[in-house]
Amino acid sequence: MFGFVDHIDAGGVAGWCVGRGTQPLPGRGRWASRVVVISVNDVDRFSAFCQDPRPDVVRAGAARDPHVGFRAPLALKPGDLVRVRFGLGGHMLQNGVAVIGDEPLRGRANDSGFMPLRPYGGLDAYRQLLEPLRARFKIEAFRPLFGQTGKLAAMALQTPEGRTVVPMGMPAARARRQAYLYRELLAPHRVACPALSLRVDAAGGVLLCADYVAGITLDKHGLTDTRAMRTTIEWAKRLNDLMPSPALVAQLRERNHADRLIARSWRQLLVGRRGGDLRLILAMLWSAGGLPRVFSHGDLHRENVIVDASSGRPLLIDWDNAGLLPLGADLARLLLGVPPRQAEAWIGGSRQLRLGWVTFTYLSLALRKADFIGSADASYLAQRFQQLSRPTAASQSSP
Repeated sequence: MFGFVDHIDAGGVAGWCVGRGTQPLPGRGRWASRVVVISVNDVDRFSAFCQDPRPDVVRAGAARDPHVGFRAPLALKPGDLVRVRFGLGGHMLQNGVAVIGDEPLRGRANDSGFMPLRPYGGLDAYRQLLEPLRARFKIEAFRPLFGQTGKLAAMALQTPEGRTVVPMGMPAARARRQAYLYRELLAPHRVACPALSLRVDAAGGVLLCADYVAGITLDKHGLTDTRAMRTTIEWAKRLNDLMPSPALVAQLRERNHADRLIARSWRQLLVGRRGGDLRLILAMLWSAGGLPRVFSHGDLHRENVIVDASSGRPLLIDWDNAGLLPLGADLARLLLGVPPRQAEAWIGGSRQLRLGWVTFTYLSLALRKADFIGSADASYLAQRFQQLSRPTAASQSSP
């Protein structure tokens, strides 16, 4: 059983799946091997038979019978997490786009998700994307990698030399900047991240290549894997101690997530606020602007941390937003959604570091959650902000 989700929008999900045959499975009906289940925000919402005409799948050589398509009409909204799985089990990719398959059909790669170039590279969803890569790599198998929005962010390639990850649609200037950052700062300090390099063709075209890491992102581990989380926190703190050269600083992003939070969102944060809430947010905005700026990843959410399957070592990926950020901004991004009392216990560190974490966590949650202000988490963070803003012996450790 194998297939793809190749369309998803506000009206539903569509794709195709191919069964091993028409023989009924033991103890199940004939069609049980051709059912997909669609869940929205981890709640099963729809089951669909793979029986709609899909002549493109036949043209690509992935099926003989064109009646392999499915469509699930659903009312979806931005932010919904949509997953599609083969009804009797199967591998899924993240963020609403799934590849349904089993080991015998995944080509030479042992990891879930790699597909042989033939016939799957001929499918409409991937043919045009792979064409320019085939001119530079001898591709044996590939794996599409999707970002937070569910859009294709990168392609993992299996070649005779090994596996590499190529971001899709990255401008040459951004590719050069990340490679320079890796060469000048990350590699010399042995920062936990995949190796980055540039591939330049005869026409001057530039591609950024990253070593492929077999593993899953930190968000899939949940909050029970405290070892991986604590190691990532320590790496975030170590980054703050690095000193990029003036030449490197000049190439880093001028504005990042933390700056946008302050510069673009302050009106949204203040609208409708009165009394103590207004004074608190004004104090936090003032405090955020006065925090020391330190080298930071810049987009350290948990989907940008891969936990190596063989070693359990967390590796930081996607350095496009690296720069000099206010202290604590990276940790606020990483630990968003973790109960604040637990997060602060994990962070430890200096008063200023925790002040930055408190500030950016409170402001981020106030923007994301309409009912945040007045909640127990908001009260805890507000109390800690007041204590850490006016340091005393008692405020140096979390309550």
